[in-house]
Amino acid sequence: MLMIWRFILLVLIFLGAMVCFPDYPNTTPITIFIMFIISFISVLVLTFVFSLLFLGRSHVFNCLFDLIIILVVGYFLLNIMPQTDGVSPYDKIMNGKYPDKQQVERGLKKLDFTSNGIKEDVKKTKEDLDRGIGEIQKVISKEVQN
Repeated sequence: MLMIWRFILLVLIFLGAMVCFPDYPNTTPITIFIMFIISFISVLVLTFVFSLLFLGRSHVFNCLFDLIIILVVGYFLLNIMPQTDGVSPYDKIMNGKYPDKQQVERGLKKLDFTSNGIKEDVKKTKEDLDRGIGEIQKVISKEVQN
């Protein structure tokens, strides 16, 4: 259960960075995915080592470890995440340029988490299903006639 929580924590960190700083090139999702795999494996190994040392039984230790995960992974992610303007998100935050509502909306749209994107996906899926059902009905009616 602890690893599921830490997996969700890492997913939230990485998705949050991609939503808050959407000015990244098209190759960035691959870079982010590789960084996610590396960080998840690192957390997995550290969790295993700490459970061998019986530190994983302490709730205080687990909370501190989760906080350290957030800080360390967030720091490296914001420093390494490429941006089209050449300034890392960490430097933007240090210079007082925080993400605003327009950036977050652009980030959600870029990852297709907007209600319009979901409506378009549902509409396309419905059309595909209707087309498939129509073809199945044609095949069945041909078989019935024969």
